[in-house]
Amino acid sequence: MKKRSSIIISIMLIFCLCICTSGVYAKSLTELQDEIEQKQEELEKGEQKEKNLSKQVNSLEGDIYALNEQIKVSEKQLKKLKKDLKKAQAKVDKQNEDLSLRLRAMYKNGSVGFLDVLMNSNSFSEFLTNMDLVEKIYASDKDVLEELQDSHDKIEKKKNKVEKLTKELKSSKQTAESNMRTIEAEKQKIAADNEKTAAMLDDLEGEAEAEAARLAAAAQSGQTSSSSSSSYGGGAFAWPVPSSHNISSGYGWRICPFHGREFHGAIDIAASGGAPIVASADGEVISAGWNGGFGNSIQVDHGGGLVTMYNHCSSFNASVGQKVSKGETIAFVGTTGSSTGNHLDFRVFQDGTTKDPNSYL
Repeated sequence: MKKRSSIIISIMLIFCLCICTSGVYAKSLTELQDEIEQKQEELEKGEQKEKNLSKQVNSLEGDIYALNEQIKVSEKQLKKLKKDLKKAQAKVDKQNEDLSLRLRAMYKNGSVGFLDVLMNSNSFSEFLTNMDLVEKIYASDKDVLEELQDSHDKIEKKKNKVEKLTKELKSSKQTAESNMRTIEAEKQKIAADNEKTAAMLDDLEGEAEAEAARLAAAAQSGQTSSSSSSSYGGGAFAWPVPSSHNISSGYGWRICPFHGREFHGAIDIAASGGAPIVASADGEVISAGWNGGFGNSIQVDHGGGLVTMYNHCSSFNASVGQKVSKGETIAFVGTTGSSTGNHLDFRVFQDGTTKDPNSYL
């Protein structure tokens, strides 16, 4: 961040130094500075979003860990309850079996075997005593069975409750894991976008530094445009690529494959590689050479602060200082510099500021 800030400050200082002596490049450098600021803002927002997503992922990881711990506890509890339930069921079964044995011994067809009791009683008084004892044993067995059954039912109810809780915990865990995968995927996408933005920013800063260096060199050599001492009177411009009128990208804001959203201070004319590029009006060639992302670039001063710029050329047919006429071939269409195919990037500067070329053609 500090490096980028120092680069921007340096470029602005050089820009201020050179604007008076080389207005032709002023808008180009200004555009680069605007794009650098825009990309820096995009990168900062992207990095903040990536940071926020990382926090969400960390939070979900914590939630998943906590859910795992709760699931372990509930599964352990469930395991114990299943064992308790099995023991309780065994007691109920045993009590049922004991009671059935007694009932089979003491009852017949659901009623007390009075004859058996009477036959084993020495008196009526003993019969009544025996009868009372049978009823008490039966009542006691029945009470024990009911208590065991009640205990069994309570354990089963608690087991069902823990099973439901365990199921809910596992469902919550699956939801959290799904959300985390979604956020992780989004985070990776944003991280990739941030890398692309950072790469674009580096490219823009490199172009800006190179442009600033050229401006500084021009300022030190005392290079000036003849536009300041003459006026333009050549009328409407000639179309710069006679073989093609196909405008592939217009003047204004656009989405650039290299820099993202940017202000395009030119019109792009798609044409075959090697197609002639002609001077739009009479003038003098003031620059012809490599110009960073513009590739091979040639500029013609037409007087009155009016300069045309022809970029991405494959080669030149004119040199610096040469007088050229309207319609004369000065270069050939190419795809040098930051370009995705053969075309001419045609720019018009008025007093160092880009203008819509359509207004002059």
